Amino acid sequence: MSVATARPHTDGIVALLTAGNVLVGRGKPPSGGGWADNPGTSTFTGYAVLYPFTGRDEAMSLAQVHDEFEFPFQITGVGATQQQAEGVMDLIRVALVGATPAVVGRIAYPVYQIPLDRPVTRDDAVAPPVHYGVAQFRFRSNPA
Repeated sequence: MSVATARPHTDGIVALLTAGNVLVGRGKPPSGGGWADNPGTSTFTGYAVLYPFTGRDEAMSLAQVHDEFEFPFQITGVGATQQQAEGVMDLIRVALVGATPAVVGRIAYPVYQIPLDRPVTRDDAVAPPVHYGVAQFRFRSNPA
């Protein structure tokens, strides 16, 4: 039996997003994302923040062989405008849905989106306000 770990799965998702031209940070905004200089008057570079869950091993037989690992994660796409945040979310979906991440030592299966009915929202808690969208995804892997 091999117990899967979350970090290589997160690495695989970051690689897919990066290959899809999505600027992504792990649990925080990435370097180079957001306002270039003066907030509200400079250029805003849209970005994504990846929030991985810890995942879980699932028993695949009555013998309780925990080989299948399910890895859910959430991504927040941020933009200066609703349109920019929506564009970041579009890039995220194009990069991930149906793509198979590379996970060291594992055989991964394609990523799929989990239904989550949340609109792109304006965040007035920061000045100037930004907009963000949230989506959740998951995929599974087995030992190689």
